[in-house]
Amino acid sequence: MSNQLFFLSLADIFSVYPAIFKEQSKKLKKTKHIYLPSDEEWLDKMYYMLLEIQRQVNDSGDVNLSLQDINKKNKPMFDPDRIMKIISPGISPTNGRRSRALKLCHSTTVKIKLKAEGTGPRWTLPTIANGAKLLRKPPILVDFQNEHEMRLAYSLIYDVFRYKVVLANALDDIGFFNQHKEYVEDEQRIWLMLFELYDRQFKGRNSEDQPLQLQLYKESQVTEIANVLWQHRIRLAASISRMRIRVGALRLSQLLPIHLQNEKVAIAAANPVVTGWINPFLIRSKAEADQILTEMGFTIHGPEDEQPLLVQHCKWDNICPLVISCIPKDRSEFTKSKLMTKHYFIMQDKNFTFGPAIMSKLTDYFELDGDILQTHIGSPRSTAYLAALFYSINRVNNFYVYGAGASLKDYRKYMESIGVNNIRLFADAFTSFPMESNRFRTVVGIFATPPNSFSAISDPIDLICSRGGDLSMLEVLTESEVSDEGRQRVALILEEQLLTLTMSMSRPQVQFVLYQTHSIVDTENQLMVKHVIQLINKLALEKHRNAYREQKRLEAIAEAEAANIPAAAMASTKESPRKKDKPEVGTTTATNPSSNAAAAQPQQQLPRVDSIDLIVTPDIDEFVEDQVPDICINQDNCIRQQSTGSFLSLVRRKTLTHLNEKYLIRRAEQRGLFGKPNDKEKDKSKPKTVKLQSEVAEPPPLDMTYDLSRGHSGTRSSAQQTLQRLQRSTSASAIRSHLTKVSATQRQVITFNFRQRECKRFYVLPIYMHSSKQGVRLWWQYAYKCVTRNRGNGSHWNLNFHPLNLRFKLHCSRQLRIRKLRRSHWSKRQPLTVHIKDIELICQVKQIQQVRRRQKVNNKSNS
Repeated sequence: MSNQLFFLSLADIFSVYPAIFKEQSKKLKKTKHIYLPSDEEWLDKMYYMLLEIQRQVNDSGDVNLSLQDINKKNKPMFDPDRIMKIISPGISPTNGRRSRALKLCHSTTVKIKLKAEGTGPRWTLPTIANGAKLLRKPPILVDFQNEHEMRLAYSLIYDVFRYKVVLANALDDIGFFNQHKEYVEDEQRIWLMLFELYDRQFKGRNSEDQPLQLQLYKESQVTEIANVLWQHRIRLAASISRMRIRVGALRLSQLLPIHLQNEKVAIAAANPVVTGWINPFLIRSKAEADQILTEMGFTIHGPEDEQPLLVQHCKWDNICPLVISCIPKDRSEFTKSKLMTKHYFIMQDKNFTFGPAIMSKLTDYFELDGDILQTHIGSPRSTAYLAALFYSINRVNNFYVYGAGASLKDYRKYMESIGVNNIRLFADAFTSFPMESNRFRTVVGIFATPPNSFSAISDPIDLICSRGGDLSMLEVLTESEVSDEGRQRVALILEEQLLTLTMSMSRPQVQFVLYQTHSIVDTENQLMVKHVIQLINKLALEKHRNAYREQKRLEAIAEAEAANIPAAAMASTKESPRKKDKPEVGTTTATNPSSNAAAAQPQQQLPRVDSIDLIVTPDIDEFVEDQVPDICINQDNCIRQQSTGSFLSLVRRKTLTHLNEKYLIRRAEQRGLFGKPNDKEKDKSKPKTVKLQSEVAEPPPLDMTYDLSRGHSGTRSSAQQTLQRLQRSTSASAIRSHLTKVSATQRQVITFNFRQRECKRFYVLPIYMHSSKQGVRLWWQYAYKCVTRNRGNGSHWNLNFHPLNLRFKLHCSRQLRIRKLRRSHWSKRQPLTVHIKDIELICQVKQIQQVRRRQKVNNKSNS
């Protein structure tokens, strides 16, 4: 037994996290579904959404109203003097810091000394009775007079659960449950009363406390348990002493695992500093809060005051807005004051305020407008604090919180009791919504707070009290070893973290994600973030490569159809042999994420690449890990994540998408609403994404000289020429371009610009320049005569004929001319089916004739 405790004290239960994380990450790799900001479907959705908002702006009649201001409301400022502009490091040469001389921040903590073991009992009789009521199955309802009593009761239960390994071993050593089998189902209250007996060193209470003990033990129904343990007190004391002697433990906490040896709960209970935040929903201004604190006898200090915190003094925090720290004379009386009972002051550990404080600054930091979403409710007070910070931020339209579960009614009741009215709570899990859901279409930022081990928090009792007294959370926080059930729970936690980050970063409208945990395990922190970023970027790149493969497949099918090859014959080959001759897709370089000029331009034609390996992820689709901005008023980087108990990681897109007027105009330009863009404008505005359906560039018009040696180069296949010909604009489409259409969105008539065009084939045989007849008629007469000479060989020319058999002479110079043309009456003749290649091969006749003439001349000269 002692050996087991010895090895248990050296064990690290967090060592199993990497192996479990590896198993869960393999399962997540099977996920292939992701949406990107470069998707045409999403671009169209955002375009029509902004178009509808612009229509509302036009109907309002306000010239100064913008797209971002249509749904905004005027929000009051709690502290106008503390408005601070956090400059983005992407646009500031000073890396986001002020150029003035920096001031150093001063801590509001004080030194705490704990009582040594053996100096007297730490827990009072009312606290023990309340703990016994809570541990009963089913529990007895406890009506706490104030929050201080509640914190003391759960602090006692935390210590009982923390020492449960030692207490259980002592009971097994003396065979307690073998003798008293009726208490097997009430094991937790046995631990409580044994811990209370050890706390007073197995001694009896004073005679003046015995009447109160009888009364409270009777109310909590632990009188019989206390009497039974008193009978075995000598054997229990000897058993605990033997365990300490064999291991050489000077203190009882040295028998515990490493992560439970810290006396953080006792330190938090003995800490005289009370930390919390002023409720702006009930106290409208900082001046009103200062007046109430002054009436209570407190001396108020500003955030830049260097004076240390003393008794009956309070100080505004320099990092987290609305947060104030004070040292009251009597902590119990302070919790009974008007400031606490009327919810003007919400008591909360400072460790749970850093994440919401940073999250509230990110919309201004990235200059984004929209909705903010929180994925889970770890602490309702922390969520209420974030809602209180959004009370004065105009960029945030709505604040959504998911994951309330079965506690939805309790959380809503709590929010109503403290006056929070700008939050929307949902019982549904964030990870339960499919990617196609439109519920998050206006969300620009996500505050990811998935469940974690909470191993880094300095005051777990604050978390338990904020959750309404969650005993299951206490049991998780005090686990001494990882059982099969514990491994399963860790696997579920890691899976939830992976899914939360993955689904947050898989939605195209989300521009940044702030990931927060209260854990010391690197698997839940940095490794988790790096793994998901790598996974999401890999999926985005794979999606672009799949689009590239689909583009090549469609081109191969078009090439096969143009060459009269059945499409089924192309199914066996994945790539076309003429693949390198086809247009490709590509990407462009990165732009500044914070600049409005580089705000996510819509999709344009992109540079071509020669191989699929050269395709890279566009900046608007790629995620990067950014540095968490320094929100301290002095900006001296005083936030230390290890000391605060919070791990914060900021993940954003490499290029942010700003849904503003510029985005709407650029998208409308690409849809052709303003006519054909100029080449200069195309050069200035570089594309930002891979084009999934790229068009083949139209070649320049043929030269008037019609140089056949260059026109039929061997590097360009006939199928490619046919594909280009089919994609050219026709004369009919140019003639119809002056017609008008009605816009379905603006309800107005759109007039297309008319442009006179001529068929490029018209320049091949310009005989109309040398004849009085109509050019089109002469052209077809000429084609008809040439084809009828070889009608018996089919619709294609036979190149074995001698050109002298023709009854006309064709001369090729800078322009093609017809010297002789046999005219005959052919009005009764039926038109023949003429292939375009029949017409083109006519021009090859003269070329063959010239080659043969040159050969004859050379032969004569040689002879």
